Parts: sequence; structure tokens; C-alpha cells
Amino acid sequence: MKMAELCDNNKKIPLKFSVFSHINLGEHQLYGSVLTSFQEIEKTEPKILKLTSKSGGSAGFIRFDHLKMDVRPSLVEYLRHGWKLDVSIAIDFSLSNLEITDYRSLHRLSNYEMNQYEKAIFEVCNIMMPYAKNQ
Repeated sequence: MKMAELCDNNKKIPLKFSVFSHINLGEHQLYGSVLTSFQEIEKTEPKILKLTSKSGGSAGFIRFDHLKMDVRPSLVEYLRHGWKLDVSIAIDFSLSNLEITDYRSLHRLSNYEMNQYEKAIFEVCNIMMPYAKNQ
């Protein structure tokens, strides 16, 4: 499981692991659970966590044989570190967007206002320009 799925790449988010006995019919029986965080698991050696039963007693252990942290930066983090971007634009000119002469067309040309594609390209490019490597 990727760390982004497990805890949104935040090592301090509480994680609850529960162990159940699977029963085909009816409710599954809870053996025990443990509340921890990725940070706690990471610093625990060996990687064994004690399970607690509903009544508060010991219910066994969970052992992590392989624990690897793979944090991938977000786009914002890349930009904060000075990375530059290029923008490529693709436009769908299929007839599903109607003929260019149709007033309902997304590609409609006008001397007075931008069509929906032009507006979208303009807005996206205005946001991206400060980060473009080929300004």
C-alpha cells in the first residue's frame, strides 16, 4: 500500500489496525486492535505492535516485515523548489463539439469574445506563466 493511500503522506496521522476472525455468516469476531501512526511504526524496533482486545487485555501482535516510505512531492512542492514547467495544449476539434459556425459550438469564433476553449487556455496559461521555463 502506498503511503499516500495509507495516511496521505502524513506520518503523524493516527492509524488504527484491527485484526478480525473471519466468519462466513454473521459478524466477524474482533481479536484486537492498535492505534498508532506511521511515525511510531517507523521508530519501533523490531516493527512489532501489541494488539489490545475489547476488554483491554493483550490480544497478540502485528509485525511489519517490510516498511518502506516513498514520499512523492506534490506539484506545489516542486514549484517551491524552483522547478520550471512547460505547457502543451491540445484541442478537440471533433464534430462532437459542433461545427465552428454553430453558435453553440465550443470552437465558435467571434471578434467580440473568447470561446470556451480560448477562455480555458487563457486562464490556465496565466497561472502557469510564472513557472514556465521558456518565457
